Amino acid sequence: MCKRYSLRCDAFRHHATRSEAYEAGASIVFSKNYYVRDAADKLALKRVPPEGSSEDLFSIYDGSKFVFRQSEWTTITLWRMVQRYWLTYFTFQAPKQMLQKFLRLYDIQSQGRSFDTPEAFLKELGLYDLTQQSMHSYLKKSLGSSTASRRFATEFVAAVNKVNYNQDSGLNAFAGMVSMLPTVNPDLFKIDGGNVQVPQLLLEHAHPDLHKTNVTKIVKSSDGTFQIETQDSSHMHGPFAAVVIATPLESSSIEFEGVELPHIPARKFQSTVSTFVRGHLNGSYFGLEARPKGAIMVSEHAGTPFSVISPAKQFPDKTILYKLFSTSAMQQQALSSIFTQHEVIGTFPWYAYPKFQPPEQFAPFKLADGLFYGNAWENAASCMEISAVSAMNSALLVQQKLNLTNAPMLINGAARNAAIEL
Repeated sequence: MCKRYSLRCDAFRHHATRSEAYEAGASIVFSKNYYVRDAADKLALKRVPPEGSSEDLFSIYDGSKFVFRQSEWTTITLWRMVQRYWLTYFTFQAPKQMLQKFLRLYDIQSQGRSFDTPEAFLKELGLYDLTQQSMHSYLKKSLGSSTASRRFATEFVAAVNKVNYNQDSGLNAFAGMVSMLPTVNPDLFKIDGGNVQVPQLLLEHAHPDLHKTNVTKIVKSSDGTFQIETQDSSHMHGPFAAVVIATPLESSSIEFEGVELPHIPARKFQSTVSTFVRGHLNGSYFGLEARPKGAIMVSEHAGTPFSVISPAKQFPDKTILYKLFSTSAMQQQALSSIFTQHEVIGTFPWYAYPKFQPPEQFAPFKLADGLFYGNAWENAASCMEISAVSAMNSALLVQQKLNLTNAPMLINGAARNAAIEL
């Protein structure tokens, strides 16, 4: 019943251009995101490689020059990696180690175990400490302070974090590790026709009594049940034995009555602007004679108005549709410098993810008996699978509250896949 505030749920929205559509965010899935992957398979959705995977080259730009450029030849790319970062890229195993710990959660949830707080969940996985330190400090401790290590941290790692979270390496180390996973295991996919189909079809299959409106008040009655007030109705809905809040409380105006809420730490959310531009890049802007190919990522101190520029499609007239991420709206003057000719197809601002600020503090998953909060650990890391894991934890909490015995959908298959991986 709760309607998530528009600038967040629109992460799944397709952005139309001509007769086609492109997602402004949440557009790729990591292969070991088992809940999202298994949901797609159960819904008979087709998994396909991300756009541009056949020419998925990338470069890192520092504001004046390219400090690293991927080659079509793997051997050349590896040689360039060694030249710039020595062996740091190859010895940096922290994301893989984090993944092995993270994968344990599928078995834990398959046993029906739930957690009242993100801290308890993260500590069970051995990942809590990563949320209490910045990626920058973690890298400094683990990689040292050599020139190659500093370059790797401020160029390669920072560029990846800007692509995924539009933030620098001041974000917490757990979010940083999640961000880095595709670089150590680049097995990615998207859903043919759009990832938006996953939540849409899951909702249809649930056959809910759906009210597309805003919840304004949640009231706990003396008998322990809940009543819900909505914006479009003069009467209360209910009673409900349990309520799951699936929206960041920071963005809602929900009032609570009959419930003494625990402390909920304040969080800020990162504003991200997705800009779709059709045209040609200006090579001279990047200090090149020819137009650069592939995705252009930027180092920590590049000072560019964009966080990444990535090609989404080439048209028959050889023009290319680019998707740009930035922290604020792209100005026309900047776009005219970056492109020799261009047409802005659309601009889409959204609050994409929390502004990570370690040491992270978390609201509990369990706000009161029968009242649960799925977005409590979103400031640990933010992605579709993290949301799915949190949703499963909410389902298990409700299951325990109502003394139900049937395990939620998808849980056994995800645990089996994770066990194979481990």
